[in-house]
Amino acid sequence: MSSIITLDQVEAGYGKDPVIHNVSFSVESGTFVVIIGPNGGGKSTLLKLLCGALSPTSGTVTVLNTPLNCEAAKRCVRIQIGYLSQIQQDPKIAISVFESVLIGRWGSSFSWLHRCKKEDYQAAWDTLELIGAQHLATKDIRTLSGGQRQRIALARALVRKPPLLLMDEPTTYLDPESKDEFIQLIRSLHKELHITMITVTHEHMPLMKHDRLLKIEDGHIFELNGEMA
Repeated sequence: MSSIITLDQVEAGYGKDPVIHNVSFSVESGTFVVIIGPNGGGKSTLLKLLCGALSPTSGTVTVLNTPLNCEAAKRCVRIQIGYLSQIQQDPKIAISVFESVLIGRWGSSFSWLHRCKKEDYQAAWDTLELIGAQHLATKDIRTLSGGQRQRIALARALVRKPPLLLMDEPTTYLDPESKDEFIQLIRSLHKELHITMITVTHEHMPLMKHDRLLKIEDGHIFELNGEMA
């Protein structure tokens, strides 16, 4: 199996304060990786490196066979990555669940909706069906429960059929029942879609079956057995 992600001696941080320290590891295509660690340990910084939102101060980050060494490369890779954050903000205007997913085909701005074509509409509907939420298509996104909204955010992240999905604490603000349902959905989607999934979390989730479990702490990454990744 080929590597979809490679970090080689990466240092990164904000200003003069390093957050990631000399990290080297790779992720094989199609695997499910869970990275656990305390708040402030570098989890979100790592995801920013992987999606090109943050540049390393030293070392190289390669994603989808593309070194993220310039803005053009970062943009090219970013449109091929699905990203799911822990908090879903309320839109400032009324928007349906279907429209919320449709936006994911072009970006994150409502202004893109007029550019959508027939295949975009079909992709949005297919993705809603994939996560079992087609019955919510006409609902105002603001009226949904936290669990439903996170499920729709997942659909938006998947609507472009990305080979790589990054998730930043995706279950943090869900109640226990919604959390279990969301984890079961993620497991099912990984089995069906065969894409690479990486999720970072501050808590160990036994239901979150994975191919690889890493720990990040004080900017260093370890395999669960304690060895360096």
